[in-house]
Amino acid sequence: MAKLPVKPVANFAIKHGPTVAKIISDNQHHIKNGMDILSDFVESKRMQKEQKAAERTVPYMEQHYKLYNDEILPSLDTYLRSELLSFRVDVQKILEQIDVEKKKDAKPKAVFHNKKSKKWQQVFTQIEGKLNAKDYEEYLRLYHTSDSESVYFKDHEQNIATFKKLLAENDSDKILVYLSKQTNMSSEDITRDFFLEFS
Repeated sequence: MAKLPVKPVANFAIKHGPTVAKIISDNQHHIKNGMDILSDFVESKRMQKEQKAAERTVPYMEQHYKLYNDEILPSLDTYLRSELLSFRVDVQKILEQIDVEKKKDAKPKAVFHNKKSKKWQQVFTQIEGKLNAKDYEEYLRLYHTSDSESVYFKDHEQNIATFKKLLAENDSDKILVYLSKQTNMSSEDITRDFFLEFS
């Protein structure tokens, strides 16, 4: 805020203050009407601003990212395998779309696309990690209690059938390859947790 010199302001108030006070006291009825009009004008501008803010739409990608960040990622534990796979495919398509836009747009926008890509890559990594971890937990549970049913693998019963078939064959190498391919876990972890013995 600019600093006003005190002396000129004081001189102005002393010189014109009584005149202004007399005009205000003589025309109070006009000043009240003017203040009401000014108040209505300010209120209408405020309402227009709020209406514009409400009408302003958030871009689809930002809405989608907000949905993933606020609702889906915090509750990844509650989803079935089919839902996690659909989330993964959705995020992969978004990352592909960002890459296409990055190649199509000019160089200055590359920074913007890189930022978006990093955000979505983090979401993808979290979904992929949760998918692998839940798959591994479910296979481990099925290994220890083979007669149980899996709610998590609903709509993916072929995975259970293949795993149970491999267990029936009792071929540790095939089980190890299958589990490492399905869950991206290290062979040491699989061997330790599944008590696999190699011939």
